[in-house]
Amino acid sequence: MSRLIHGARALVRHWSPLIAEGVGLREPEAMVEAKGPIPDRDAWQAATFGAFWFGQATAMFRMGGATILTDPHFGEHAGMPIAGRNMGRRRSTALPGSVEDLPPVDVVLLSHAHMDHWDKASLERLASPSVTAVIPRKTRRLLPGRGRAFGGVIELDWEQDEALDALGVTALRCKHWGARFLVDVHRGYNAYVLEADDRRVLFAADTAETDAFDALSDIDVAAMGIGNYYVPWDLMHATPEQAAAMAARMGARRMMPIHHSTFRDPCEPMDEPLKRLEKVWDPERI
Repeated sequence: MSRLIHGARALVRHWSPLIAEGVGLREPEAMVEAKGPIPDRDAWQAATFGAFWFGQATAMFRMGGATILTDPHFGEHAGMPIAGRNMGRRRSTALPGSVEDLPPVDVVLLSHAHMDHWDKASLERLASPSVTAVIPRKTRRLLPGRGRAFGGVIELDWEQDEALDALGVTALRCKHWGARFLVDVHRGYNAYVLEADDRRVLFAADTAETDAFDALSDIDVAAMGIGNYYVPWDLMHATPEQAAAMAARMGARRMMPIHHSTFRDPCEPMDEPLKRLEKVWDPERI
């Protein structure tokens, strides 16, 4: 019962200021500038291996001669408009650039349909016959044109894999859920391992603490969520300490902390997740 009461209080604390901003009763806080720009296009295209974080779960990887963009979200809010106003969380850290600044994207990799991961407006701007979308099971209808706007759509369930030229993609189980509108719990949700040229990347997306990745080894970069871990979200998201422990168990050489400091969370100080991570994971390996 104490956890239920604590969770209810946290939800009120979380949503009250966001709703007040959405209806115009409160001025939103100013966005913090991004730490640095999007990588130079020519340098990125010439790289054999690269990793770059935009914010939340949007990351870009260069592997096997391909550019992979994960959970692309280039909007100002994470949520749906209601009566002409957006009630979702507002971006607290500005983007380092726009979709137009990206190098050519070959693969869009989507983990699940939550609105801070699956932004329809961003996907519409990225959709192209030259782009392949890799998605969880039973999510195709959420893509622009139900997937027809992309050159190809690959729907993967846990433990399924696909080869995209030199790039291998394997879907893994994580500890989360996939519903977009609370009731559509039939939708899948994935973490992914990307492999090419003897390089391995784990894109864990959203997950609570789990042993699902313990069988992995030789991971060059583990992209792990480290934010939104206060009650009741702790059942769905790992703490920084749990994320570091999971990365250590898979032998990750470097860690890309994602899912923090991007969309404002009144329950969580913006700089807290990374400070906590740096106490348990070597900052030189971030």
